[in-house]
Amino acid sequence: MTKANFQAMTKQELRAYVLEHRDDQEAFHALTDKLREEPGIEITSTEQMHELIEARLDEADVKSTSRRRSSIEGY
Repeated sequence: MTKANFQAMTKQELRAYVLEHRDDQEAFHALTDKLREEPGIEITSTEQMHELIEARLDEADVKSTSRRRSSIEGY
């Protein structure tokens, strides 16, 4: 089995990988390191990390839904 190269992944790719492989602690820590590079974000627990991921996914869903509504209404 080939080991994933977490350093080469984008934050989005690594986030998706972590969500699919929730037991992979190495991937989780790699994502945490990438997120710590962003200003204003401090990860202090696994629970907080999951909450941040879910919040970002919810934001993306809202934006996607809003775009779909706009295209349907403009149809």
